[in-house]
Amino acid sequence: MTKSKYFTFAAALALAAGATNGRAQNADALVDALVKKGVLSSKEAQEIRTDMQKDAGASSAEKIKLSNSITELKLYGDLRLRYEYENKDAQLDPFPVGVSQDGNDKDRSASGTQRSRYRFRLRLNADFKLADNFFGGVELQTNAASDSGNQTFQDGFDDYPIFISKAFIGYNVTDWMTVIGGKMANPFYHNDGLVWDPDVNPTGVTEAISFHKLFAASSAESVGLSKDGKSMPVSKPAASPWEATLVAGQFLFDDNAEGAFDNDSATDAFLFETQLIASYKFAGGSKLTIAPGWLTYINGSVGGLQNNNAFQDRDDPADDASGVKFADVSGATRNLNLLLLPGDYTFKVAGLKTRFYWDFSYNIEGRKRTEDIYNLVAARTNGAGVVDDPDDFDTRHSHQDNYAYLVGVQFGENKKKGDWSILANWRQTGIGAVDPNLNDSDYAGAELNTRGFKLGAAYNFTDFAVGAITYMHAWNLRDDLAGGEATGGNAIADSNAIQVLQVDLSVKF
Repeated sequence: MTKSKYFTFAAALALAAGATNGRAQNADALVDALVKKGVLSSKEAQEIRTDMQKDAGASSAEKIKLSNSITELKLYGDLRLRYEYENKDAQLDPFPVGVSQDGNDKDRSASGTQRSRYRFRLRLNADFKLADNFFGGVELQTNAASDSGNQTFQDGFDDYPIFISKAFIGYNVTDWMTVIGGKMANPFYHNDGLVWDPDVNPTGVTEAISFHKLFAASSAESVGLSKDGKSMPVSKPAASPWEATLVAGQFLFDDNAEGAFDNDSATDAFLFETQLIASYKFAGGSKLTIAPGWLTYINGSVGGLQNNNAFQDRDDPADDASGVKFADVSGATRNLNLLLLPGDYTFKVAGLKTRFYWDFSYNIEGRKRTEDIYNLVAARTNGAGVVDDPDDFDTRHSHQDNYAYLVGVQFGENKKKGDWSILANWRQTGIGAVDPNLNDSDYAGAELNTRGFKLGAAYNFTDFAVGAITYMHAWNLRDDLAGGEATGGNAIADSNAIQVLQVDLSVKF
């Protein structure tokens, strides 16, 4: 090969080596043109084509090897940047209680501790489908807390850890029954964190039976006879406006070492919830959903939680020394027996999707939880500050401690570029009404004994980028709950008022 011919050959080879997919066809045409011009021989051209095929086989797409068991794989994630401002006014304890720090018992503005933070949340997901009706998923997320993936920008540019927030395997037993095990997305229907924080991914097993699919499958299998006596399928009935799915979950909330005695510290804390999610589509396109449910626990000690405002077992040596245990907790999941009734009604106003929603929780053991777990009782003394009888207490329970409710409305939805939405809701949460380890950590810092409102607006800058602003203002429901676990110990209700402002930019990829 001549020197000029050699350089031409090398150039063609370089083009071919960098060619993949559609560019390979252009490189092949170039080789043909060089053969026609006599620059390359047929043999040399074939050598180039062989190199092209080898390179294509080693392209970046071909380097990704998937298990033969995987029939479908989806990779996705999201990144959220957040500015957060919090203004918290502590409830004064002891007397006077329930007033602002300026001493004004009518002042419901937050005027105490202020905090500004710049934060981010990163989530990376892989969902996969396997052969024989199996499926699963994995999610990696910033922050170890179950109720928040946020990390604060701080500590001199230190790097941030990543944690496993989902790891589950599922099996579609039939078209109408599914079983999932592991750490999974919450399978239950609730609204805006009154009972379940949207960030919490429980660990255990769930079963779901879709009755509308079960009955539809039964109808599709029925057959009739034609005039000639041959079987023929009966025409399928019109789609039912009803949908109903029964979801049951058995979750391991905390694991404890088994001991010689049957007590809280030797018993694993299990959570059970069963819910019927039923909906009806009206002829005009509106839809009603209601989801009655029941949530309860096997009582056990809880410790080591990373939640923003964790409520867990503790023992205060000072209380042990005094003989009056106002701040101790034994069995943090005890006396939680919740009746639930969330729902929503969706319709359109001037072509805009509108959603009226609500949630409700009533703890039928609210009195016991308030007295026995939160230690909200007052000791009767002999006048000299001495308790004659350790069981001689006055209850500080109120009926409004037992229930929580939320009502709200949302206009619009965020799906594609140019979409916008606004929302507003009001909620009230009694101190014994829900589990403080499950409710929303954004609203009032997950504190109980609160009431207040939430306002929000969101706008899609693109199909994948959404800007949002949220303002929440809460104040104490009862202003006479001081001591015990309300303002001492785990301090789950120690604020007179809390303001929170969040400004977010979220990008999905």
